[in-house]
Amino acid sequence: MGKGVIIMKFILSRTDDREVHSKKWIVGYGLLFWIVSRIFAMLLVVGCVAVYNAFGINPESMTGFAGSPETAKNIGSLSYVLMTVCIVAPLLEECIFRLGLSFKKWQIALASASIPAYILWQRFTSLTAFSIALYIVVIVAAFILIYSLTTEYYWQKLQQKYFRFAVWGTAIAFGLIHLIAFTHYSIILVPYMLCVVTVPFAAGSAITYYRVNLGFWWGVAMHIFNNLPAIFVLLTI
Repeated sequence: MGKGVIIMKFILSRTDDREVHSKKWIVGYGLLFWIVSRIFAMLLVVGCVAVYNAFGINPESMTGFAGSPETAKNIGSLSYVLMTVCIVAPLLEECIFRLGLSFKKWQIALASASIPAYILWQRFTSLTAFSIALYIVVIVAAFILIYSLTTEYYWQKLQQKYFRFAVWGTAIAFGLIHLIAFTHYSIILVPYMLCVVTVPFAAGSAITYYRVNLGFWWGVAMHIFNNLPAIFVLLTI
C-alpha cells in the first residue's frame, strides 16, 4: 500500500499508520480529523438544542458544562483555571487515559497513580495538610502496587488480546467522563449531554491517534492544542 493511499476507516482503527505514512502525513490527518469532527460535533449540538427549543425547552439554561469557558471561569481563580486547562489537565488526563496504551508496566502504574493525583489537584485549595499528605500516600501506593504486583509479561499478554479494545475504550471513556462536568442533571437533559460529550470524544479520538502512532507527548501536545480555543476565550472574557 502506498503512502498516499487513504483507507476509509475510523481514526481509532488507524493504529498502524506509522508503518505506512510519514510523521507529517499523520500530523496532517489528525488535524484534518480534529477539524471535521469538531464541526460535526458542534452542528450536532446545535441541532439537538433546536429540537429541545421546538418543545419549549432550553437545555443550555438548565445546566452548564465545565468545558465551556463561561462555566470554567467560576471554578477558581483565573491562574488556577489556566494552569488546569494549559498544563495539568492535558498532562494528567493523558497519563490516565492514554499513557497505558503502550502496555508497559511502569506506564500502567503511573497511569493508575495519576487518578488520585488529578483528584488532589482538583480539590487542592480546599484540603487540609493532612488530607494532602493522605492523597500523596495513595498516589505512591497506587504506583507501587501496580508496579510490584504485575509483570511485563502479564501486560504484554493483555496487549495482544485487548489493544484495539483499549484504544476504543479510552477514547469513549474520555468522552463519557466529561458527563461529570455538567453542573445540573436530569433525565430530560441526557440527549443534550450526550451530544455535548461528542466534542471531547472526537478530540479524544484524534489525541489517541497521535498517541498510538507518534507517541505519548504528541498526544499531550494535541490535547493542549485542543484546549487552545478555551484558553483564548478565558483570556478575553
